[in-house]
Amino acid sequence: IYAFPIEEKVREEYKADQNRKLSQQINHTHALAMTQDILIGVFLKDRFHKAIQAFDQVVQKTREIIRPGRTVVRNKKSKKPYAMAYKRL
Repeated sequence: IYAFPIEEKVREEYKADQNRKLSQQINHTHALAMTQDILIGVFLKDRFHKAIQAFDQVVQKTREIIRPGRTVVRNKKSKKPYAMAYKRL
């Protein structure tokens, strides 16, 4: 929820600049990790705006380029059978 406005800004910047070949998006994993860091600051009245601004700056800087066709096929491992000691009755 905190990162949604930043993601909208990134999309608008891409639409405004036609010289870019590939679009960008924010790193959602990094944004989730940053929310854990700013939680204390969000609940304190004195540091609320400072914490949100710091979060916005960090999330906006950690962008990832969306490269089309960059999918990796993952090898699915078969499940190992249970040991004999844990056999169901």
